[in-house]
Amino acid sequence: MSKSSQRPVRVRFAPSPTGFLHIGGVRAALFNWLYARQNQGKFLLRIEDTDLERSEDRFTQDILRSMQWLGLSWDEDLIFQSKRLDVYREQAEELIRRGFAYRCDCTEAEVEAMRETAMKEGKKPQYDRRCRELNKSAEGKKYVIRAKIPLEGHIEFNDLIRGAIRFENQDIDDFVLIRSNGAPTYNLSVVVDDVHGQMTHILRGDDHINNTPKQMHLYQFFDYAVPEFAHLPMILGSDKKKLSKRHGAVSANAYRAEGYLPEALLNFLARLGWSHGDQEIFSIQEMLQYFSFDHVQKSGAVFNTEKLLWLNGAHIRAASPERLLGIVLEDYSNHFSGEALLRAKTALGARLVQLIQPKVKLMKELAEQLVPLCSPGAVEVDASELKWNKNEGLKVATKAAVKTALGLLGKKMEEVSHFTRQGLEKSWGDAPSLGDAGLNTTEIDTLLRQVGEQHGVKLGDLAQPMRLTVTGRMVSAGLFDVMTLLPWDVLEARLQKIEQL
Repeated sequence: MSKSSQRPVRVRFAPSPTGFLHIGGVRAALFNWLYARQNQGKFLLRIEDTDLERSEDRFTQDILRSMQWLGLSWDEDLIFQSKRLDVYREQAEELIRRGFAYRCDCTEAEVEAMRETAMKEGKKPQYDRRCRELNKSAEGKKYVIRAKIPLEGHIEFNDLIRGAIRFENQDIDDFVLIRSNGAPTYNLSVVVDDVHGQMTHILRGDDHINNTPKQMHLYQFFDYAVPEFAHLPMILGSDKKKLSKRHGAVSANAYRAEGYLPEALLNFLARLGWSHGDQEIFSIQEMLQYFSFDHVQKSGAVFNTEKLLWLNGAHIRAASPERLLGIVLEDYSNHFSGEALLRAKTALGARLVQLIQPKVKLMKELAEQLVPLCSPGAVEVDASELKWNKNEGLKVATKAAVKTALGLLGKKMEEVSHFTRQGLEKSWGDAPSLGDAGLNTTEIDTLLRQVGEQHGVKLGDLAQPMRLTVTGRMVSAGLFDVMTLLPWDVLEARLQKIEQL
């Protein structure tokens, strides 16, 4: 066991605010978070914003909102690298004093010429180290600070996913630590912060493997126990190429707006390159229980939007109606009118959500179906797809059947006119429903079949316009279920609208 693994686990997620936080970054954050929580360790969030020209506050805010929405809470204070620029420069100067770095005043053109010469000679395109032993002064020309990598030997580490990985020192350039403008490079700032933050494990994408030997040398220069490394497989598009925006590599907050649940997105990302037997659907607690690097694959994992959608539907079905209603009210309140919003916030709103949730795969769809159900009175509908549009006789018979059904249902309600609905918020007018009158879905089904036979209309043909006017949609939650819940005055107004279609 290495020295780092004997210490309390400390890991970090370190996104750059040069763009929105996309799903590749979220997966890295998730695996770090899972490992920290499994081991009662600390999970830190670091904003790597040393690229001052490209870093923007709107991207930082997107990162923070995404992490909070996903429930990937971090420990200790948020770290901004832009506030530590002096620290990186001081550490680079310290490496010079200790003989592990040096100043180089070669111009960019000169360095490029060195690389071209090396390539012509069949060598790696590297800086030729001409300033390495010259002890250049800080006065005069502009300079960079370079790491003084040993010229012989090798460096190796045991990747928690890939096993032993080895690099020859002669293949590692004397890379730049501080640029000529005084800005730190990625490899220096990362290691300085990892050392100061006492990181024990570095879990990140496999596109960083080539940075690892450079950083390992720096850890040793700083006399810090080298952390454990785990390099996650790349996420690929359906064409097996690196994931890009056209494959779905967009902001995590964009998935939220589309209607994905955070646990569904995390479930999907956990399964991108990791498995636990044949299980596909995981709760957060199950991921915490089962996650291990032993079952993270080495090869790239393919992003499958259809699977993500399927998982989201499964998590929606498993969630409580009250929680789903809360999400709708938080994320889609602008879809509702004022009165519809008040109605949605009631106990009946949650019962309507319970009817809808088995039918949808996105929270956005749930909200879209809930809006017309909670809207007062009849709702505007598009009747262009009704089957009766191609059969005038069917249209006349269906309208007559609906009128008969309304009469029969109305009589049922008259029998309980004295009834006052109990426990229903004033938003719905305390009006009783067919369910309050004692009718269940089976009885409504029987009544409508009988009416249909009387008028020569099949139940499906009769139910189609009823579904449209009652729910506002051609595809919806169960019609008869909705009919038992909506207050009779709302249901009656909507069924009467069929005459006007």
